Amino acid sequence: MDSVNRILIVVSLGLLCACSTETSNDTRPNILFIVADDLGFTDLGAFGSEIPTPNIDELAFQGVRLTNFHASYTCQATRIMIMASTSASAAIELREPMDSGERANRLSLDWAILPQLLQDVGYETYMTGKWDLGLQEGYTPATRGFSRSFVQVGASASYFAEVLWGDYSLYELDGKRVEYEDLPEDFYATNYYTDKMIEFIQANEGDAPWFAYVPYTVPHWPLQVPEESLYRFAGSYDEGYDSLREERVARATELGVIPDGSTLEDFVSLAPRWTELTDEQQRRYARTQELYAAMVENLDINVGKIINSLREGGQLENTVIVFTSDHGASTAEFGHYDGARLIDGGPTIPDFIDNRFENWGQPNSFVDHGLGFGEAASAPLKGAKGSLTEGGLRAAAFVYYPATVSGGVVNGSFMTILDILPTFLEIAGSEHPGAGEYRGRQINGIRGRSFWSHINGLSDTVYLPEDTVGWALGEVGALIRGDYKIINTLPRRSRTPTKTPWQLYDISTDPGERNDLAAEMPELVSDLVAVWEAEWH
Repeated sequence: MDSVNRILIVVSLGLLCACSTETSNDTRPNILFIVADDLGFTDLGAFGSEIPTPNIDELAFQGVRLTNFHASYTCQATRIMIMASTSASAAIELREPMDSGERANRLSLDWAILPQLLQDVGYETYMTGKWDLGLQEGYTPATRGFSRSFVQVGASASYFAEVLWGDYSLYELDGKRVEYEDLPEDFYATNYYTDKMIEFIQANEGDAPWFAYVPYTVPHWPLQVPEESLYRFAGSYDEGYDSLREERVARATELGVIPDGSTLEDFVSLAPRWTELTDEQQRRYARTQELYAAMVENLDINVGKIINSLREGGQLENTVIVFTSDHGASTAEFGHYDGARLIDGGPTIPDFIDNRFENWGQPNSFVDHGLGFGEAASAPLKGAKGSLTEGGLRAAAFVYYPATVSGGVVNGSFMTILDILPTFLEIAGSEHPGAGEYRGRQINGIRGRSFWSHINGLSDTVYLPEDTVGWALGEVGALIRGDYKIINTLPRRSRTPTKTPWQLYDISTDPGERNDLAAEMPELVSDLVAVWEAEWH
């Protein structure tokens, strides 16, 4: 593209985004941001899955699929990065833990977060789904920038109108607690989040554009589905996770979404081979994967409902849609744990849970699909949820906006969940105010970069070769600069990540993190470790 054409496009995009909020004809795009919870890299059809996801696939294929988009290692850490565009370790505020076991941390007030900044420039802001960033007064969505919200404020809950543990699995509507007995009899969280978001958007009768944040909890444990979907995939996974892993990677390779240099040839599974399991173990794992698939299909159906509502309301053409998972697939062993190994952290299953095989997927059950099927959703990348390896950090993501974004594209440029906030601000014709006074308090600056110009073909990259992005969890962490990544922990196999000597990988040619270059390039390792300790630890 020549420089004159680039300038013309830049001017056009600037006019699109720079309309004053005072005008009665605000043509800035709406923004729909959908986040799935614990969704694996190949769990969507557009990324290689066998699970029917036609509504999401249509958006992904008509948009730009991102194959080098990095989130964080856990749910809360990713949500901090979304809202504040900073590292989770920097923005966590410790508090006294509750007796119920709720997290002893929350998103600090020292950051101006995404919905507040969009409100500042005239956007209506809506949220339905999982918050997980604080449930005390002043820390919930209704007090941190959302015009309307229906949220699960804690970290996890049943998908039905029932309490699984503690007092923190609660819902709020516009900041007011919603008791479980006040939820409809047919309540199913994914469906209800969708209906509420459609209600919020349809009630926006003014000229102001809107930002709709839909962080679904699906397919996060516990695996539970509506009654009509209980046996939707019966028998589909009887061949096991080893064959599924191979089939997924083959399809994803055909679709062009497997990162260059990553194959199954030297993939090392942490799970036992499927053929080594007993018949009973196979039956149980296959059943939980059936439930998992039903949840993903239900997610797709609900995304389709939102898209159809926007289409019927004449708003789809002027809506930027971004979709991502919050990290790699879960490998939790709820329902399978045999006392010999604990693959993923999580709560203790309450004594009153009815985890008989016959009740799996229904109210008062608590299971997940386990290590083998979790690996199958992240392979050929190493690791999964809770890991700083690429299988834990890379998320299936895409951007849809045919008005300016060319469709049918697979983009392998390095981007991160930190970039969501500055990107959405650029779409809104704004930018972060920087460190200083904001709404009567002092705030910090941000770490992310807008990828909007890059997605629109106006720049070759988002990050320069010298730029860094890091993750930290106590003394373990990872950092990426250019083609190189350092990491000092193994793929997650327990509640506490294991610290190891720093490893070095060239993830441009070895995204599967198979060939450790630390011994060959010790000076580079020392340099990157120094940056991690100074800027990201």
